[in-house]
Amino acid sequence: MIDIGEEFLSMHPAQRKWINECSMCHHRGYKPNILEQLYPYPPAETRNLRCYFKPLALNENGVCEDCHKLLKQKQNKNY
Repeated sequence: MIDIGEEFLSMHPAQRKWINECSMCHHRGYKPNILEQLYPYPPAETRNLRCYFKPLALNENGVCEDCHKLLKQKQNKNY
């Protein structure tokens, strides 16, 4: 079953460039700096991304903050 966010992206494939996906958990969200890049007139489709997705920042390895914290905890337990 396709979720509503995926349905939106299938109707507006050009908007995929604004989506981040964590390489570990595959959670998806929009790039946090999207509004800075599109200021002052973001297209309506890009504004709609905020309805279907939440901001998702990734580190240099493509991992979200939650997964990064879990990795650090796991590494600390192993040492």
